[in-house]
Order: sequence, then C-alpha cells, then structure tokens
Amino acid sequence: LSNVGFRYGSRTVLRNVNLSIGAGEMIGLVGHSGSGKSSLVNMICRFYDVTEGGIKVDGVDIRSYSLASFRRNIGLVLQEPFLFFGTIAENIAYGKPGATRSEIVAAARAARAHEFILRLPQGYDSLVGERGQALSGGERQRISIARALASQPEFLVCDEPTSALDVSVQAQVLNIMKDLQRERGLTYLFISHNLAVVRHVSDQVGVMYLGRLVELADKHSL
Repeated sequence: LSNVGFRYGSRTVLRNVNLSIGAGEMIGLVGHSGSGKSSLVNMICRFYDVTEGGIKVDGVDIRSYSLASFRRNIGLVLQEPFLFFGTIAENIAYGKPGATRSEIVAAARAARAHEFILRLPQGYDSLVGERGQALSGGERQRISIARALASQPEFLVCDEPTSALDVSVQAQVLNIMKDLQRERGLTYLFISHNLAVVRHVSDQVGVMYLGRLVELADKHSL
C-alpha cells in the first residue's frame, strides 16, 4: 500500500497509509472504532477503490486485475459470520462454487470444523437454519473460516473475527489461525480493536489512528 487515501464523499477516512506485507507474513492492525481499520479492508478487497495512492500485488496495481480473478485469491473472515439456509456443505462450498466433497472436507479439517460437523445428525448434509442459529458462535466462525479456505486463497483477511466470541472460544479460533499460517504459509491481515488478540497471531502489529497508520512494530516491542 503506497500513500493510500480514501474519502466517503467529502469525508476523509484514510490518509497516506503505507504498508508492505511479505508472502507468509502475519500482520495485525489494531485501533479504536472509526480509526480506519475496516475501511482499509474495503480497499484491499476492492469493495471500494482508493481515491489516493495505490495498492499493488507483486508490483501490479490491483485495479489492473479483473475483480473475479483478484478476489479469488483472497479469503475473508468477518466479525459476524453469515450462514444461509442450506446444508453445512453448501455453506462451505459458497467459497468455491462447484467444490467437491473432498475439497469441502479438506477446508473443514483445516478450520478444525470437521469433528463437530460429524457429530451433527446428518453430518455435512445437516441443514443450517438462517444465520446458523442452531450452532454456537465458535462453530459458526469455524464454518466461516472453512468457507474462506475453500478457494485456497493466497491472502487471508480477518476483520474482528473473534470479538463476538467468549474468551475460551476466542482462544480456540486464534489457535486455528496460527496453525493455518504454520501449515499453509498463508499471508494474513488480522484486524482487531484488542491489542492482546492481535499480538497473539501476528508477526508485526500496526496501530491505526484517525485514518492513519501511525506505528508498525514487532509485536514484542508493543
């Protein structure tokens, strides 16, 4: 990210953000609500395009790629995992339309969801109610992670993925993230308002404040 800026109409929400993420790195961003963390996610995923500066992947401006080909390489895990009415398998395969059952199971195993799915009455063919009401918060989030992994992304963006979970489940999800990075070498951007959470899963931690990246340091120095 080079001198990235963004405005919603006349309101500036990002200012001169510079950040370089190497392959296989885990970068955490922390900051209060309104600091620009989620706006940065919108830029990186191209839900919006920057109004100043630019974002490049391997030296190529991301606006040069088609949206479909670019987003195919990005997995996204959000604070509130959305599950639609359908089977567990269909919810996971939403991340890769046409995914085979073996690919669905592989994604679920990586997200540490396989075991609890097998305990459901119909396993992967168990129906999930609207928004996954029959599942716990941790189970819904693990299915969300499996969905993000189904497309085998190169880059995983996690926007407050544990803030709605209790402490014990939060720890489980964070350990899953660390295991995934070690096993798959994924590149991560992990965003949270909680410094302790970000330090747990990141190599470096950036601090966002009023739309700026004001500090980037090794997690042990914060």
